[in-house]
Amino acid sequence: MELTPEEKRDAELGKAASEAIEKEFGVVEEAPQLPRIIQIVEDLRPLTRKPRQRYQVKILEAKAINAFSLPGGYLYFTQGLAEAVESDDEIAAVCGHEMAHICLDHARKLGGKEAQYNKVLVPLILASVLADSESLNPGAVAAIGQLVAQDALNHYGREAEFEADREAVDCLYRSGRYHPVAVLTVVEGLARLEASRPRVEMGVLQTHPEARARIDAIISRLQELEVPVERRRVTRSLAASATAITRNDREIGELRLNDRVTCEPAVEFEGRSPVARAQQSAEILNALLLADLQLLEIEVLEAEGRTTISGKGQPILTITPEDAAFHESTVAELARRAMDAIRRSFQEERFDRAY
Repeated sequence: MELTPEEKRDAELGKAASEAIEKEFGVVEEAPQLPRIIQIVEDLRPLTRKPRQRYQVKILEAKAINAFSLPGGYLYFTQGLAEAVESDDEIAAVCGHEMAHICLDHARKLGGKEAQYNKVLVPLILASVLADSESLNPGAVAAIGQLVAQDALNHYGREAEFEADREAVDCLYRSGRYHPVAVLTVVEGLARLEASRPRVEMGVLQTHPEARARIDAIISRLQELEVPVERRRVTRSLAASATAITRNDREIGELRLNDRVTCEPAVEFEGRSPVARAQQSAEILNALLLADLQLLEIEVLEAEGRTTISGKGQPILTITPEDAAFHESTVAELARRAMDAIRRSFQEERFDRAY
């Protein structure tokens, strides 16, 4: 494939910057996540604005959760991010965003604001700009001096992020394979990381839009595409399951939320066997979880000696006096155990996510 003069320059800039970056951070050789990331890049490549663009994908020896791209098709994941993403969909979201920066020539457009930039310095600074690095090399910043125009960084850098987010959503949507809501979960995760850091005023180097604005824009695009915002579909998150177990030589149902036993229906109720009751509860709970069920939306209702646990106003499971008798317990105690299991599962979901 014959490269245009601009593409040749991009390749030169990217190569020079990649050598400097890899020398600074080091590359993880034979990273277990790398083959999957490369495959996802190849899956998405035909769907981008530059389907013939070739990419070099590498994982850097850095624990920070981040990713960035360089001119010429260089894509970098930090080791921290490669280990943190929770699904192929989230990997695709990160790849789609970074590929968009390349396909939309963001580095070239931003770098082109000043022709006097040093060949190696330009992409290094752009990598920091597009990756929202916590700190920029002081020597590099000093070297740029007044060449860094406020409108070039402040305005264009922020617009580039919105454009890359939108392109990533559209690319995943066109794939029919990777769920575009993953772009939202990745940005929301990075926003949580950002919120946990001390607030630093970056002045003219503040290039990224506020996280809330990016999130709102992504949700708006998902709505335009009529894509349900089902965050738990693309994360290692809460999921309910049901199975048959044996207690006292009798088959009963077991409802689990992730690996935690939530309830064990023991008798027939409303025409359903114990196992069918557990299965129905799992189906209802999973549908509610995909609809972004929150712990505060779960309530316990008591009526006619039975206790029903519901979410968003929809009954999830009912505990009867006959269930309690089989388990040699009380309805109130079984309901308490069920809510405790649900509460712990929601807390784990909140705190176990790496970003």
